[in-house]
Amino acid sequence: MYKIYTNKLGVPLRYVDRILFIMRLTTIILIASLMQVSAAGFAQRIILNERKAPLEKILKAIRTQSGYDVIMERKLMDKTKSIDVSVQNATLEETMDIVLKGLNLKYTIEGKIIVIEPVKPSFMDNIRAAFANIDVRGRVVDSTGHALPGASVMVKGKRQIARAGTDGTFLLQNVEEGTTLVISYTGYKTREIVASKDLGTIRMDIAVANLEEVAVTVNTGYQKIKPEQSTGAVSQIGTKEYESRVSSNFLDGLVNRLPGLLINNSVQFTSTAPGAISSTSRPLFNIRGISTMSANQSPLIVVDGYPTELTLDMIDPNEIKSVTILKDAASATVYGVRASNGVIIIERKQATPGAAQFNFRTTLGITPEENYSRYRWDPEASGINANYVRERQSLNITPGSWGLLFAPGIPNGGNVRRSIPFYIQAQLAAGIITPAQAESSFAELANYDNLDDYSRLFQRTAIAQTNTLNISGGVPNALYYITANYTGNRSNAILNDNNRFQLTGRTTLKLAKRLSLELTTEYQENRVNGAPVPGAASYAGYERYEDVNGNPAAIISQSYAPVYNSFILSQGLLDQNYYPLIEANKVSNKTRTLNNKTIANFNYDIGKGFNLLFGGVYETSRTEFRHLAAQGSNEVNSFVNNYTVTPTAANPALAFKRNLPDGDFLRQQNATSTGYTARTQLNYNKRMGNHSLNGIAGAEIRRVLNKSNLASYFGYNDQSLLHQPVDYASIFNGVTGTSGTLVTGNGLGLLENYFNQGYDDDRYVSAFSNVVYSFKDTYSLSGSIRIDQSNLFGSDPKYKYKPLWSLGAAWNIHKEDFMSNFNWLHQLKLRGAYGFNGNVAKLSLPQVIAQSRNNNANTPTLPSLVLFSNANTGLRWEQTENLNLGLDFNVFKNITGSFEYYTKKTTDVMGNSSIDPTLGANSALINYASIRNNGLEFSLKADWISTRDFNWNTGIVVAKNSSKVLDVYRTGQYNPQVLDVLGYVSGYPVGAMFSYDTRGLNNEGHPIIYDQNGASYVVNTSSTGTPLVTAMSDKNSGLVQYSGTSVPTISGGLSNRVDVGNFYFFAMINYYGGFKVRVPRPTPAENRPLPGSNDYWRVAGDELKTNIPNLTDLNSSAPGLAYRYNSNYVVHGDYMTLGDVTVSYRLNDLKFMKNVGFKNFELKAQASNLYSVGFNRYNFSMATGSYAKSYLTPTYTLGLFTNF
Repeated sequence: MYKIYTNKLGVPLRYVDRILFIMRLTTIILIASLMQVSAAGFAQRIILNERKAPLEKILKAIRTQSGYDVIMERKLMDKTKSIDVSVQNATLEETMDIVLKGLNLKYTIEGKIIVIEPVKPSFMDNIRAAFANIDVRGRVVDSTGHALPGASVMVKGKRQIARAGTDGTFLLQNVEEGTTLVISYTGYKTREIVASKDLGTIRMDIAVANLEEVAVTVNTGYQKIKPEQSTGAVSQIGTKEYESRVSSNFLDGLVNRLPGLLINNSVQFTSTAPGAISSTSRPLFNIRGISTMSANQSPLIVVDGYPTELTLDMIDPNEIKSVTILKDAASATVYGVRASNGVIIIERKQATPGAAQFNFRTTLGITPEENYSRYRWDPEASGINANYVRERQSLNITPGSWGLLFAPGIPNGGNVRRSIPFYIQAQLAAGIITPAQAESSFAELANYDNLDDYSRLFQRTAIAQTNTLNISGGVPNALYYITANYTGNRSNAILNDNNRFQLTGRTTLKLAKRLSLELTTEYQENRVNGAPVPGAASYAGYERYEDVNGNPAAIISQSYAPVYNSFILSQGLLDQNYYPLIEANKVSNKTRTLNNKTIANFNYDIGKGFNLLFGGVYETSRTEFRHLAAQGSNEVNSFVNNYTVTPTAANPALAFKRNLPDGDFLRQQNATSTGYTARTQLNYNKRMGNHSLNGIAGAEIRRVLNKSNLASYFGYNDQSLLHQPVDYASIFNGVTGTSGTLVTGNGLGLLENYFNQGYDDDRYVSAFSNVVYSFKDTYSLSGSIRIDQSNLFGSDPKYKYKPLWSLGAAWNIHKEDFMSNFNWLHQLKLRGAYGFNGNVAKLSLPQVIAQSRNNNANTPTLPSLVLFSNANTGLRWEQTENLNLGLDFNVFKNITGSFEYYTKKTTDVMGNSSIDPTLGANSALINYASIRNNGLEFSLKADWISTRDFNWNTGIVVAKNSSKVLDVYRTGQYNPQVLDVLGYVSGYPVGAMFSYDTRGLNNEGHPIIYDQNGASYVVNTSSTGTPLVTAMSDKNSGLVQYSGTSVPTISGGLSNRVDVGNFYFFAMINYYGGFKVRVPRPTPAENRPLPGSNDYWRVAGDELKTNIPNLTDLNSSAPGLAYRYNSNYVVHGDYMTLGDVTVSYRLNDLKFMKNVGFKNFELKAQASNLYSVGFNRYNFSMATGSYAKSYLTPTYTLGLFTNF
């Protein structure tokens, strides 16, 4: 008896794997009939005589006569045409050969089953088939020539489909020539075109009924606006432009690509925040200048529609779809009190419907070690510094100096750190060595330079590696986009590296006909490992890092006197010498940051142009900082020695006691940041005849909660994770018998530097609206308003509900009838906007704020409170008044650009102001100061040549910004040294620099300075306390003269990209100008002196050939300032760099790539930081990182970009 086989029953298990492998999806066809079977088996003879019979009927007949079951895929059987068969008394094999002849099918017989499957084409068959079909190429654009990325190109009636790339180009492979292609894009009329190898440019027309659906290019984060309707100052870069260069850092791809955005890591802006006691420096990252003193100076970052609290290094550059910057009130006021510095909108890539698409990218960047032989340092640097120290200290050394080194004492004891020349001279004065031996020692110092050893021991080739894999696809109702990224960076300095892992998932779900959900989840982990590696110029060239036996050597200038160090070791204390090699390997800083983000947006289509959005973002960030100093490091040894009780001359009965245990020292800080934004927003976008209205109204609540905890452990063991108990009360109250005796130092310092907690809670409630009205797509008006409330603001009613607002207008002149004859002019748009943005400074609060601190002036120390800020009931946001005028143009369809003029005046800037002294202080932080910025911007994009096989486009960006501090309160008088780090001086630009007009020396080697009236003054050590020195600290005296601003006021970029077939070339040139730099002065006191440093004044007459003062003046306050802040050493800082050169080649046309399934296989090579020139007499470019470095260290990157 025979059974009818189905998919679920009857298939022998031994055949399942094979069938799944060959057929992928197996449909089991049973051809069964119950009848008598001959025992002859294979000898059974078959008789068939059929004409135009279906294959299924013939196989059933074979099954009936032979008794063999037949397995064949149902879809394969249905596609097989009817056949004629005539066999008489044939064997089963003969019959099957005749039946399957010409059907491109084959069979196998195993046991009592016949398996029929398609014949796999041979290699030659594939080649013939490939040549029989064609590959179709083309570019999909709109009516103005702009690319339509994501446009669908499909073979009519089949599932064969391709998507246009970011530049509109597509490749559809293995298409039958002459077949019909269907090209579609949302909001545009569908086109049908006959397939050919080169379709050229395919222009799509807007579907009139779907005008509201057309994708727009201006994305403010809250809404999308058609470009012709925009009234604000907006600049944007798309995927193709951004990815023209290989970037492992998000900001690198934006440098000089967008007008008004200044990114410069080489020029540091140094300033002193109001109320601060020290200055800080930071790289330049600003939009249209610096508008605040104490608040955040960087632009607001918005990712996928929501502001983020995460750092920029956590943004994966491979995910960038577009970057838009909002620069004025019309575009940015909707972000309220966080928009004064401008807004950067980051839109990341999304999935498109279709089969799963895999993209893999990997890059490898190499930065060679520094070539210190090319630095500007004097080749005789070791000898110059050694001789300088020798001359300077010769007058202070007596025969008794050596003996003083065997006991503690300031300033002459052994626990005072001195350089090697001092010890040579002290030994000579004491008669321990002869003059010849002393000269030999000095000659040895002069003949040794530690640069080679430094490079060998502390430097290496830097390596940066990235790997990115993303998968996307889905159906229109359920789209997904998943990305995994790993970035690893190995620094030039040993034991310093960082790596980042990021996993992101985005999905769009159509939950109902009118309801959709956009969901993003993100996980990021960043690890940074650091070690205290010295710089090449940290120590004098004659200091050694290793002894003759290759063991770590102590830096003498950073250690106790060798003889004294031996003495304290004999007393049971620890080694106080400083060994850079030991410190680098025993001291580490490790930071681990974990970030999680979830974005959810529910969109409900109400209809008739209305849409309701409810969504938000939830972010968490946890940072673990771990500073570990192992036992035996100088850091641990110093701590232990500072708190070790030893017998003293005054109290010899004291027992030796260590108050800190043996073991490692661990300082650990954990910080968490939790933030959320919840938003409800009603959108309206509708066109009614000639009228178009695009508006939003909504409300937000936002909270950012920061917590931190700092703890320290002595006697720590990193293996067991245990630590020893310490009597901190005794430690911080003072330990008898230590301070000021065998060792010196500040010990642990303040308790809060070792144990501390922090809590910071910021809350906001906001309401906002933005409306854009357009008539005939020719005239547009816009208005926006936002009200922000926060726990950071004061209680004064006149500030509490003060809104920020803007108004804008635009006129598309080219659409006027009188412009119809200007066929070459495709766009001429005039726009203007006026309004207000805000910024929040957090150095002052509405309440009196006190900080808890130990009062070390008392013994024992007592808890105390320190006034942090006075109550400020009038506390409010800093307000920036904006005026922007812009002109956009497009000529000959291929040249687009814009001109911008703007002025920004920021008032209520948080700054110091005098207050009633009975409140406990002479000044307090209030909304008092003001800063003005104004400038011009120009951008141009030109597609000079645009064909299928050759494209050449150029981008030009130029921006000029001028600033002035209008009002700021400063007490006291300041010399140029202080003024340079204030950053904000009333009446001058931000970053103002000041100098003395120093013109040479007199015949005694003293500097001569001149005031603005030409009167001269000699400055020497006797000037201290005189009216001259007072005048040198008064910028109104005429002696202190303005030299210029240290912040570049002009920035520009020139990019060129040339595409030839599958090859493209990209180059980027950057320019920064309109600022001044102060170059280092030659001085022998530096560890690595510059050329000319040895030519300081020694005898009368030297003033005719040098402007370097005598040794005494070099190290004195007033004459030293006159030399160091000489206006002759202030030069133009303008410089230009060849930033990037990138070449790429796509191997898509290779048959091998097609056969293995690659849709794109692209190789890229890039060289960055190739060359720089400084436009000053020293050819000094700030891009090199320091004046001593005369060249750029290039980075070479290789990249592989594929999708399949």
